[in-house]
Amino acid sequence: MEYFEDEYVVVDLETTGLSPFNGDEIIEIGVTEIRGDKIHRNYSRLVKPNGFIPSIITEITNITNEMVADAPPIKEFLPQILEFFGDAILVAHNAKFDIGFLNESLKRLNQKPITNPVIDSLALARAIMKPMKSYRLGNVCRVYRVNYDDDVAHRADYDAEVLGAVFTTMLHSIMQSGNYNLLDLNKLQKDDAYKIVFP
Repeated sequence: MEYFEDEYVVVDLETTGLSPFNGDEIIEIGVTEIRGDKIHRNYSRLVKPNGFIPSIITEITNITNEMVADAPPIKEFLPQILEFFGDAILVAHNAKFDIGFLNESLKRLNQKPITNPVIDSLALARAIMKPMKSYRLGNVCRVYRVNYDDDVAHRADYDAEVLGAVFTTMLHSIMQSGNYNLLDLNKLQKDDAYKIVFP
C-alpha cells in the first residue's frame, strides 16, 4: 500500500493586506520542511515591499517598515523559495491565500506559477474535525494539543513551524482512520463543504 509522502514544505506568509490584486505585497515568508514525521529545518526571511506596511499590519505582525528597510525585494527572494520548494508537496493553512500571493508575485515578474501539489490544511481540518465556529490555526492546534502562543503568532516563521507540527499530527489521525495517501485525502472532502466556507 502506498503511504503519505515523506517530504512536505509548509508555507506561511505575512503581507501588507489581504489581496495581491489590490497591490498588497509579501513582507515575510516562512517555510518549514517536514521529512517523515519530523520537522527537518525552518527558513524565514523578511521581504522589502515596494510600498509601506500599514500600521494595522504592524500591530498584528510586529513587522515594521524599519525592519524590512534592508531586506531583499521579492524578485531577489523568490528564486530561493522556489529552490527550497523543489517538487515537494506544499502545505498551507488557507492555501488559496498563500499560494495565490506567491503566484501573483511570480506573474508580476513574468514567471510561471507554482505547480507543486498543495494541501490546504484549513480545508483538511474542516473535513476531518468536528464542527467548530472557526478553524483558524490556533483553534486547530488546541484540538490536537499542539502549543500555540497567540502573543508570538502572526509571524511567518512561527506559524509555519506550528502548522508543520499540527499537520503531522493530523496525518497520524487520518492514517488511523484507514486513509493512507493523497487520493484518500481528496475523498474526505464533503459535498456540502461550501456551507462552511466564508464568502
